[in-house]
Order: sequence, then structure tokens, then C-alpha cells
Amino acid sequence: MKMKKSMVVFTLAAMAILLVVVSLSGCGAKRESAYLEVDTTKAVDKAKVDELIKKAEAFYEKRAEARSMKEAIKNYEKALELDPANRGVLQKLTIACYWYAAGHLTDKDAQCEYYNKGAQYGERGMALNSAFKARVTAGEKDYECLDALGKEDIPSVYWVFGNLGRWSGLKGFTTILKNKNKLKAIADWVTYTDENYYYGAGHRVLGTYYAKAPSFAGGDMNKSKIHFEKALKISDDYIGTKVLMAEFYAYKKQDKELFVQLLTDAVNKDVNAIPGLEFEMGVDQRKAKDLLEKVDDKF
Repeated sequence: MKMKKSMVVFTLAAMAILLVVVSLSGCGAKRESAYLEVDTTKAVDKAKVDELIKKAEAFYEKRAEARSMKEAIKNYEKALELDPANRGVLQKLTIACYWYAAGHLTDKDAQCEYYNKGAQYGERGMALNSAFKARVTAGEKDYECLDALGKEDIPSVYWVFGNLGRWSGLKGFTTILKNKNKLKAIADWVTYTDENYYYGAGHRVLGTYYAKAPSFAGGDMNKSKIHFEKALKISDDYIGTKVLMAEFYAYKKQDKELFVQLLTDAVNKDVNAIPGLEFEMGVDQRKAKDLLEKVDDKF
């Protein structure tokens, strides 16, 4: 059956990474490497930092409301100003910025702003690993220094490529193709380091990578299916896996039955199936409903 849209456009939901701290303004700007030097000798007002984190977490609990999510980000940022080497706050920010852009924003430039901010916070978290930072600063390619990172760095790394995957998707195919070596290296690293992280995130990302990549860039539908199935085995409750497998694997295979089955399962899944992820599951469930409504346009 003839496909209605080109599948060469390599817009991954969660698969791009540039492992340097950079500055960017808007989707059209270029990301330039510029590591931030963190002054770890500065005295930290721990009580004030803890107060701001507590306030941020209270807002984050209500993140289904756009205003509350934005206030959570602002308070985490205030805490970071006082304690710039706080790994936990940096990891909270990279995740919060991603879901604020994905779940609440629709304007392209606004999404780019927050995806970029999220990537920056993740990169700053990675740069706290002195061995990694030293090697990249010495001139090694960022994606060749991943062995310097540890399991504690997974949240920073995963959400960097999550944010930059979306950012790159908004910029277009050329940007993603330019980063394909990084994309693959990071996806492999997350899967190898902890394949269970975030409900099979590494396998989910690799499934998307192999389905979306053109064959000349390493695309492989058999490998895509294997990784998606591994992610589903790790967690059949996580709605995002079913949505991505339908959107990228089933669509590219032009398997309408599988496409509908996966999305129907996603729509019928209780968003409370994974406690604490009701908002995130709801975002993916809305995407599933939207794709189901377009099934006749896709097949």
C-alpha cells in the first residue's frame, strides 16, 4: 500500500543529544558549545534551597495545570541559582521543561525555548561528572565519552536527548541527521546502563530510532520491532511505548491492524496505571486519540 507521507523525516520523540551546555534563542538559532563553570566553593544556604525545592514540588504535584507547571520550573530555577551544582534540581528541571513543552505548549517557538532549556539543564547535570567533562573539554567527541558517566547520570542523559529530540524535530531532518551518531550512541548507552529506566525508555527510543531512520542511516524494522517488544515486556502499562510503536513502526510497515490495536490499547489504558505519572500518561493518551482519528488518512 502506498504510504501517504514520507517516513524519511527523522523526527524522534525522544532521541537526540548534544552533551554540552549551550545557549540558544528560538528554533532557528544554532546551538553553540559553551560549558558552564560551576563555582562549588560558594556557600549554599541549604535551608533556603530546601524551602524553594519544597515549594517547587508542591506546584509540580499540580503539573496538569499549565500555570502550576510553570511555577514549579521557576522555583526549581531559583533553587538552582543558590545551589548551581545541585544534581537533583538539574534533573528535575530537565524533566519538567520537557513535559511543560510537550503537555502544555503548542506554539513552536515556545516549545523550542523549553526543550532547549530542558536540554541545557540536563547537560549541566552531566557536566557535574568531572571525568566526562574533562574528556570532552580535552577535545573528545561527546558521545564517545559516555563510558565516563554512571547510573546516577541516566536522568540527565535520557532527558537531554528527550528534549533535544523534540527540539531537533522542530528544526528538521538535516539537524537530526547531523546528530545521528549521538542519537544512536546515547540510545545504546541508556539501554546498556539500565534497560528498565523509565519503563523501558532505552528500548523505546531504539525502537523509534530504527523505525524512523532511513536505511542509509541505520534504519532497521526488525530491530525496531525487537526493541519495542522489549519495552512493552518491561512495562505494558506505559502508554507512550504503544503510541510510538504505532506512530513509527506500525505506520511505516503499513500495518493498519497493529496501528489501531496499539492505539486502542493506549486509549483504553487507565492513566492511573502507573502512580505518579497520571499527567504524563494523559499527554500520551491524547496523542493516541489524535492518531486514531487520523487512521483513514494514514492508510
